[in-house]
Amino acid sequence: MNDEKLILRIREVCNSPQPAHKREFFQYLQEHKMINQRLPVMSHGEFLTGQLLYIGKWIWIFSGLLLLFITWICYRHPGNYPFALTPFLALGILLETRRSFRWRMAELEHAARFSLRSVMLARLFLAGTVNTAGLLIIILIIRPYFSYSLIRVFLYMMVPYLTASWSGSVYERMHRSDHGLGSILICVLSSALFAAAPAFFSQLYEERMTVIWAAAFILTACSLAGNLREWARHMEEPVWN
Repeated sequence: MNDEKLILRIREVCNSPQPAHKREFFQYLQEHKMINQRLPVMSHGEFLTGQLLYIGKWIWIFSGLLLLFITWICYRHPGNYPFALTPFLALGILLETRRSFRWRMAELEHAARFSLRSVMLARLFLAGTVNTAGLLIIILIIRPYFSYSLIRVFLYMMVPYLTASWSGSVYERMHRSDHGLGSILICVLSSALFAAAPAFFSQLYEERMTVIWAAAFILTACSLAGNLREWARHMEEPVWN
């Protein structure tokens, strides 16, 4: 069966009903001068502000509580293990990447005014920026409670966070899952890895290892950026059309 016969057969089997009040609808559009009316141009700031409202409130609440908990841990019990908590900041971002697919909204969002790629990149940018800004504030607050320099505290906080973000984004790009168990497991394993690392490598937080931490920071940041670029490129693949 060729394509033309297949299309005709589908039309026969799936015959849609005639739209009701079609004439009244177009008359309403014409009376209100809505036909061929172009949508107003939206600036980048307005677009980002609009997307800020669509990010789940639980993400902001969870991130805020986690940052406060990290601050409290560093204040009461400073040590190596507070740095292992930062991978959980990536959890909200990772779950946000596949919310469209988990709620079966990808097809609709592909046909919206803004492309699904633009929407998701905007939301990831906002969530990532807020989390990073929160981490920087926390780093400045807890710095006096550590014997490490400011740059070392920054690296110790950011590398676990970027590691979880990168590995989780790779998983989310390759698996369009309906649940977030994979991302949750990745964040838990990343946290456990950095929490247990000093027990197996006691020199991990020594000053002479700062170069290794800096290299890890650059590597994870570049890997995350490259994976997000690849993920965004595949985001425009047709879903059902």
